[in-house]
Amino acid sequence: MRPFSRRDLLCVGAALPLSAALASRAAAQGEWAEVGPLEVSSIDMVLRDDARPRQIPTRAYFPSKPGRYPVIIFSHGFGGSLLTFPNTGRIWASHGYVVLHPTHADSRDNLDPAIPASEAATMRAYLTAAGSPQPDVRAAFVKVLDNPFFIDSRLRDVGFLVSAMKEGRTLDRAVLERADPSRMGMSGHSFGAYTTLVVAGATLSPPVKAQTPSGFAGFMSLSGQGPGRMAFHEDSFDGITKPMMVVTGTRDTGAAGETPAWRLRPYDLSPPGEKYAVLVDGFAHRDFDPPSGDPRGAALRLLQLQFWADTLRGDEAAHAALVRKADASKSTDLVWLRRR
Repeated sequence: MRPFSRRDLLCVGAALPLSAALASRAAAQGEWAEVGPLEVSSIDMVLRDDARPRQIPTRAYFPSKPGRYPVIIFSHGFGGSLLTFPNTGRIWASHGYVVLHPTHADSRDNLDPAIPASEAATMRAYLTAAGSPQPDVRAAFVKVLDNPFFIDSRLRDVGFLVSAMKEGRTLDRAVLERADPSRMGMSGHSFGAYTTLVVAGATLSPPVKAQTPSGFAGFMSLSGQGPGRMAFHEDSFDGITKPMMVVTGTRDTGAAGETPAWRLRPYDLSPPGEKYAVLVDGFAHRDFDPPSGDPRGAALRLLQLQFWADTLRGDEAAHAALVRKADASKSTDLVWLRRR
């Protein structure tokens, strides 16, 4: 499939004037440097949810400096683990956030025994395929994604983390001493973006059985899904009323061949009010956690950090910067931004 071009995406928004040179200048502006001023610690925990029962391996990135910081729960893509998106987790933490990366039941390193053997075999075949998987493997994998077990289990994982923070239990003391559960955001990549959209208020048909976790102030979907797949429909996003940033790239196609424009549909279909759509030129599905110093990654992270500062800290300067960038967007830049 050919890359999705800028011309193809003219209908979904204009572009953000943030060239590589401007990204470099932004990185020199203190609080909006890509890597923040705080030293970062990390710890791996094996948390146990006795109600299921289930173990949830979780990595936390957090400022080494004592204090209370907003929390971001990051949900990995299908087959991933707490090891995914380490650059993003560490960079966000360096700006003063506690970032939690739980490992879900679909992790290929820790598959839940409740997953049917046939589905587990399909998952392994797809996730370990060198290059592009064979069409029959791809088709079987797309069906596996529709199994409601996975989203149900993920929602329970997120709910468990929220309760553990609020009740001051289970998590490592250093994390509990820094996490402020009164200021929480939710983000994720791919199936983790799907999880994020459901937590944000998107509805499924048939509906999910697990209780949807609450208490989040804002949401960030990286390479997420539009209607027509995984129980999403055209009206699914009507209930997303809180701030949301939807991110994709011009080469970010779906498992069933969907386009980047499809990935932006939650932005188009959700109610207006602090909604943002971001398109990164040249980014494919696996490109959203680049190391620091990548021009496109730096430009994207600037927007992410301003969104979190606005949403979780009430930073008026960050909000004003996002509004200015959206208003000034044009079609020749590394990162496009649209706002509703």
